Amino acid sequence: MSAEEAIRAYLEKKINRREFVSRLQAIGVTAGAALSYAELLGNSTVLAQAADSSARMPRALDRAAFAVLEAIAGRILPTTDTPGAIEAGAAFYIDQALADPYRPLRARYQKALGELERHCEAVFGKSFTMLASEQQDRLLEELEAGRLADVEGGAQFFELLRRHVMEGVFCEPYYGGNRNLVGWKLVNFPGQRYGYDDPYINRVIDLAPIATNAPPRKGA
Repeated sequence: MSAEEAIRAYLEKKINRREFVSRLQAIGVTAGAALSYAELLGNSTVLAQAADSSARMPRALDRAAFAVLEAIAGRILPTTDTPGAIEAGAAFYIDQALADPYRPLRARYQKALGELERHCEAVFGKSFTMLASEQQDRLLEELEAGRLADVEGGAQFFELLRRHVMEGVFCEPYYGGNRNLVGWKLVNFPGQRYGYDDPYINRVIDLAPIATNAPPRKGA
């Protein structure tokens, strides 16, 4: 079981905390990191968001295309001993954006994801989502280099997709990504605070990140 599969099983309550930690250790995650990860994912907010997201339907993409998008996001910023793009909900962020501000790019995503899927079916006989992570990585390297002939403009699409994944990981949670502030925690960003107490003048901010759950202030 991969880290991604273990995380999904834990969030969906298919395995308990002890099994989750054991499975992470089995794939090389240190005991301390595995326990910390269990604490993070065991937070009630994360579980609530995971349950909620599982019930939500993609708005811009169909389920098959969304699954491919999420799998790609998971390889662009994979889960290690810290959460990655899947836990941050980067694919959900992209799908929401494609339904609204990025709507002109919706057709580009649908076309490229469809071409990638058809390539995988032709070459491997199965979906991109069913490939081993090593195979997925090699395909994405080919896509990035523009060597995947079956995907038109593959290199440009990969750069677009990678930028959007990063947006989904580090954005304000209000926009649908950065679930449980995992992106901000990765880089120790304290969130959109509007001023600090005197003790934080001329020193590194070590406060836990916060989100307003509202659009950021204009000009902030």
